[in-house]
Amino acid sequence: MICLLKILRNEHIKLLLAVCEDTALTKIESNYTIFVISLIHSYLIKYQQLKFLSFGPDKMEQLQQYFSNIQEEILLRAWTCCNENLAETKAILRFIAENNTPIEKQDQLMQLLEVFGNRIKKKLILETWIKCNKIYGDTLLKLNEACSTDNIEKSEETNELKILREMCLHVLWNLLNYPKKMKYHQIDNQALNIRLKNKYKQMNMNENSSLIQMQNNLQEFGFKKGKDGNWYYPDQVQLLSVWKHYKKWINTQTIYKTTLFVPKTIWMLNDKIWREYGIVFDYEHRRIVLLGTENKEFQVQSLQIGNPKKSLIECNVNIQWENDISDIEKNNIKWCDIIINNSWRFRTLEWFERINFSNCCSEFNSFYVTWKDPNMIIHKESINPYLINLKQLLEYIKNKFEIQEYFDKEKDSIILFECEFDKCNPLIPSHIRDNTLLYDIYKNINYYPYIKVYLEIKIISMIPYKYTIGNNIKNDIKEDIKEDNISLNPFLYKCDIYKFKFIEDNLNLFSKQISQNGLKNILHEVIKNGFLCDLIDKKKSYNNKQLNFNKNNPDELYLNEKNLIILKQIKLLFNSDIHKYMGYPLELHEICSLLLYSEKSCNIQFCYDQIQFNHLKWYYLNIYLTNAIQILYKYERREENNIDLYCVLKGIKLDNIKKTIQTGYFITYINTFNNLQIAQIQKTNKQGCILHFHPSMRRSPTIYSCNISWISSYKYNQILFSRSSTNILNKKYSSQWNIKIENDNKYTQILLLTWKIYDQFIQQIIQISTIWNHSIDLNLIYIALTYCCGEDIYQTIVLLSEFEEWKRQDNKKEQKYNQEQIHQFIKRRCNNNNINLFCIFLSEKDILWKKLTAIEYAMLNTIHNGLPFVEKDKETWNKK
Repeated sequence: MICLLKILRNEHIKLLLAVCEDTALTKIESNYTIFVISLIHSYLIKYQQLKFLSFGPDKMEQLQQYFSNIQEEILLRAWTCCNENLAETKAILRFIAENNTPIEKQDQLMQLLEVFGNRIKKKLILETWIKCNKIYGDTLLKLNEACSTDNIEKSEETNELKILREMCLHVLWNLLNYPKKMKYHQIDNQALNIRLKNKYKQMNMNENSSLIQMQNNLQEFGFKKGKDGNWYYPDQVQLLSVWKHYKKWINTQTIYKTTLFVPKTIWMLNDKIWREYGIVFDYEHRRIVLLGTENKEFQVQSLQIGNPKKSLIECNVNIQWENDISDIEKNNIKWCDIIINNSWRFRTLEWFERINFSNCCSEFNSFYVTWKDPNMIIHKESINPYLINLKQLLEYIKNKFEIQEYFDKEKDSIILFECEFDKCNPLIPSHIRDNTLLYDIYKNINYYPYIKVYLEIKIISMIPYKYTIGNNIKNDIKEDIKEDNISLNPFLYKCDIYKFKFIEDNLNLFSKQISQNGLKNILHEVIKNGFLCDLIDKKKSYNNKQLNFNKNNPDELYLNEKNLIILKQIKLLFNSDIHKYMGYPLELHEICSLLLYSEKSCNIQFCYDQIQFNHLKWYYLNIYLTNAIQILYKYERREENNIDLYCVLKGIKLDNIKKTIQTGYFITYINTFNNLQIAQIQKTNKQGCILHFHPSMRRSPTIYSCNISWISSYKYNQILFSRSSTNILNKKYSSQWNIKIENDNKYTQILLLTWKIYDQFIQQIIQISTIWNHSIDLNLIYIALTYCCGEDIYQTIVLLSEFEEWKRQDNKKEQKYNQEQIHQFIKRRCNNNNINLFCIFLSEKDILWKKLTAIEYAMLNTIHNGLPFVEKDKETWNKK
């Protein structure tokens, strides 16, 4: 665990890095979550190899005798995972044997036990594994959900560990903080023994074994026993060695065991210069300890965050966030700043790193509040309950979320912000007023202020209009579509579902040396897979020495623009007007993934390998491309889209679609165009299939797609649909789509893809629309039916009748709306005037959900929920 963060790449720990205890991740549909937890696997194995020294040959022989069919590595891992408890180890191994667990599944099960074994009961892990049919990804999500309940095993420290840690940290701290004071280089052995005996006597414990352990620790630290029996440290303190031992003992603190990731490095402003430091959190003394270098020498710095006596209450730990984009144009970097106690300024490269660091700092406070953001990431807020009231707390959380989303100056970004008091823990009584101090709310709770407060916060947000782009993006470079620019079969067949989950499990367990530079990861992968030609000037020749390419280490790759000309293209796109207009949401490696997919020759092989379930070959291109699409998807005004999209599947015709295709799932990425003629040209005189994407596919809030026309050199708009997450195979989410044959002849088959919500409600919507001779907007009917009337057709008709009568009673209603309010709606991305007027009607009738304003309700339905219908659906339906 200790060395894990040294090599984890930031992109792979999004959503998970900030997750602390009590976190549920079942709503997160991201491969990052599953992958990062799995990375722990290989490092635990290294740790277990060291533990083998204490395992002993007798116990190994005993386990091998009982479980001869299980590999030695699994035996050792089970022994370590069970803290060398023989009976518990046998129970785990017996479970593996009795369930006929294959070798590859044994590895997956052991990883789950290693990651969650100290957080929830091992019995629950085994039961969940069976319930999930031994599917690693499914089990992982279920266990994360279990970690949000009271099933978490509290890490109880032994008194012996507490005493040894206190003694060791005291010795090591003096060496780190006062390396030149000789009195800390000497330890009186008799005084040491007396102190240990007194501490153990107070707890009615036998100190003999600890005396020996303490002496061994001193020797490990570098002390030597003199002829007089006392302990002496060399004159020159080896700071790096002492720091290593100090970290080891700091890591025995409870929070290091209950939190999956604790920062190991941080940037801090010191003497107006930003420097990177090694960092540990000493919660016993409420201080942050930093290790840095100055003039090529190691230096230790201590920051006293709160009262050094842990037994005393501390409620004044102050944490502030700021965003720094001053370095964006020069170095393409956005910084996330953290200010502690108005005294120390830190920064991180990623928003989730800031959350993680901030959460660790909040632990210094005696009282803190936790809440989950829309991504289910836990936030901890250090609050002074004697000074802050409920209203101020909620406003603080709201402002912090806006900063996290880079909306700190865009108050229109929040559609809904609400604290659900009845779901908080402890529950907040309904009679509590906004101006009530937190102290008055929680003072009667046992152990106050040392209590765990959780607020159930519901947040719905959007990207403000000024940062979003429309559906038509002009590109100055105009090239025709190549005839071979086609998509491979993106569908998942029902017969391959289990096979694909198995492949995905192996992908989730995949771990290797990861560079901290995303560009090095993806470019190294492209070269390794034989597509160096996509990165260089094809007129020149290059060898591995010029690029410093080592197939086993991406970090050694030289990122030289003279050799890798793709770097110039990436930076030009990063600094392009469109990317700047959006606020630079993508990182360089994410732009690289889009460029490789849309412009380079490796695209075909990449997609081919994916449909052959060979995902490991293009691991980084896959995850960076997925992430890029999901980011850009939020920055596009998809609610304005009413265009059909098309793509060609060359040489493919599908039969028995309902029986063979797993609807709602794309196994690879799909590049589509907004022109049917392109598809027809590509398929001329060739048998094949044209996929027809209904506009609802773009409008869906959970089918991820983005416009890559500003990346691609082709003159037609290109919309790229993302490969789906396997999680939707287990959930009845609206992210699923339906497919049906629209046209079929000897040479051409046209398949229509629609958002599942479209198919679910189209008949009811048309039935109601017929009453008014199709004069009412279909999406208006959809909102009335689904969100206002609980899908009751009769109530919907009554409500729409009242709306029509409301308009007739005052002929100036629509005119007044057009003159006074249309701009206010449009600038908040509410482009459907019929729905906007309907929301005004609902507001005047005082029947809006959660007392939202008319504009907020229009935003909620137009942007967040999605509007599945377009005007031409009326014509399409009438033709049937």
